[in-house]
Amino acid sequence: MNAPLNIARYFVLSLVGIMAMAYVVILIIKFADKNPRPMMSERNRLVFWLSAFGLPAFLLGLVLAILPEFGQLNLGVALVVGGFLAVLASTFLNAVLAKSKRAAWPVVNARCTERQLQTKKFSNGEGSADGWLWRLVCEINHGGKRYVVSPKVHWTDLGQIDAPFWSKEKAQLFLSQKISPDGECKLRLNPDNPLEAELV
Repeated sequence: MNAPLNIARYFVLSLVGIMAMAYVVILIIKFADKNPRPMMSERNRLVFWLSAFGLPAFLLGLVLAILPEFGQLNLGVALVVGGFLAVLASTFLNAVLAKSKRAAWPVVNARCTERQLQTKKFSNGEGSADGWLWRLVCEINHGGKRYVVSPKVHWTDLGQIDAPFWSKEKAQLFLSQKISPDGECKLRLNPDNPLEAELV
């Protein structure tokens, strides 16, 4: 009679254990990584600590809410909600700060020499869907030097990825509005690392 409940409990606890181990590994990697990644993260302490405390609170809350022998259902639910909100706040704050930092990067003229539209499968709630991604090669002159860069085309700070277009037509229309027929375009350039850029 209680076997299904026990199986469900062990499954959830195993899942929480796996998530906790993954969290520790990610935390170690974040501490070990000394290279700034401005497109990916602002490296703000509040962002880090919100996620550093939010995820463990969420996991502890799951355990307390699932195991009735602790008698801490209310505390468990509060930790789950609070931990989830902290991780969510960390993600949004990181996106806002990273975007505002990039807004100060200089915008330079560039010439697009290569462009390739790639199709890739992306998973969604109902299976997978085709997405289109642009891969560009551009030439710029900055600080008296010539650089060949592959800029981000459709960057999203929340997902920290170059977001796909969900139709070929939208992808082509987007690029036609950003790059002139002769290949002229503008890039926002990281002044500390000119090889990092995004299409404006």
